[in-house]
Amino acid sequence: MEILIIFIILFALLFTGLPVFLSLGSLAAGIILLSGQNLSSLAGTMYGSMDNFVLLAIPLFTLMAQIMAKGGVGDDLFDFVHVWLRHLPGGLAITTVVACSLFAAICGSSTATALTIGTLAIPAMLRYQYDQPFTLGLLAAGGTLGILIPPSGPMIIYGAITDTSVGKLFIAGILPGIVISLLFIIYCWFHSQKLPELAKESSSTWAEKGAALKRVAFSLILPPVIIGGIYSGAFTPTEAAGIGAAMSFIICFVVYRRLRLRDMIPILKDTVKVTSMLLMIIGAAVYFGQVLTINQIPQKIVQFATSIALGKWGFLIFINFLLLFLGCFLEVVSIILISVPILFPIIRVLEVDPVWFGIIFTVNMELALITPPVGMNLYVILGLAKTAMSEVIRGVWPFIILLTVGLIIIILFPPLSLWLTTKAF
Repeated sequence: MEILIIFIILFALLFTGLPVFLSLGSLAAGIILLSGQNLSSLAGTMYGSMDNFVLLAIPLFTLMAQIMAKGGVGDDLFDFVHVWLRHLPGGLAITTVVACSLFAAICGSSTATALTIGTLAIPAMLRYQYDQPFTLGLLAAGGTLGILIPPSGPMIIYGAITDTSVGKLFIAGILPGIVISLLFIIYCWFHSQKLPELAKESSSTWAEKGAALKRVAFSLILPPVIIGGIYSGAFTPTEAAGIGAAMSFIICFVVYRRLRLRDMIPILKDTVKVTSMLLMIIGAAVYFGQVLTINQIPQKIVQFATSIALGKWGFLIFINFLLLFLGCFLEVVSIILISVPILFPIIRVLEVDPVWFGIIFTVNMELALITPPVGMNLYVILGLAKTAMSEVIRGVWPFIILLTVGLIIIILFPPLSLWLTTKAF
């Protein structure tokens, strides 16, 4: 009963609009005080939760994403893919998916991917007579690839909480990211076949293709260096984040010369804002988790889960429905920090591979980004399109189904996530 009361109070606090870190921290402090303990451990626990080498990757990858986004790299990527693929049926829609995949491999953020590519793709697709709901749904869903294709901010947080190798998580996300991208591309091709009124574009000349490749060549070096370095063991994910940030600075400030040193001030401000928000939530969530552990809440949940004998597959199905429900009301970081400390002990008891579960969890977070009413990517696209939310929701439903199909494939075929990790580590 106490478990239910705690989570009812937590959801009530979150639904009032209280910031996540305050909701978690104040509830944890309240539990401590009611149990007759003191709050002396609060500061030490929150500080210790951030004293983690793995978490250093978050500000570095955020800095890299900010530099690349403000340096116009997203524009170059979209133009490059469009030049090479525009002659295909549904070429502009396919271009959007591929551009989202490539930008995801640079920035590691779903909202940044949706915002950057959406700014370019939405006007272009509407101009070429793609219907608005399909266009908006595609951009909202395409943006979710930003957290599955490495580098991924949510994977870093999951790895830090569960002590799972972030490098393995990054590598494990590659093939599932490709599979889901292909599902989106196949749907775009079939959608275009049903709509002959879509304007067809002429093939590009090899000179145009070469010029587009030249403009984007330096940007395309970044993902292979980051992922290849992790895959080969040359550097850790945190070191990869530092190398990525340094390379993005060289590409945008020295090679392309699109940014000046004075541009670093707003870039650093935005990086600090994002990082500070995440670290405050992480600190409060770790303290909340510690309070639950002191009161043996996770242990009681593990005992309950094992007593009802769902088994490994039954519990995985239950978790997916639970995460789908949470994704309708909470944003990604909150879901990770609230649910992972509780679910992970059960996963370990059931002998589920933590890397495989991390990928399953991440795909669920993709769904959380586009399920109404709180899907963040829905609001990003809504802000770009200046239309009714109903239009965005109507267009995103086919992609929710496609993501669910991708999730089922990942669950049924664990080697899809784990095969590359066995080769790299």
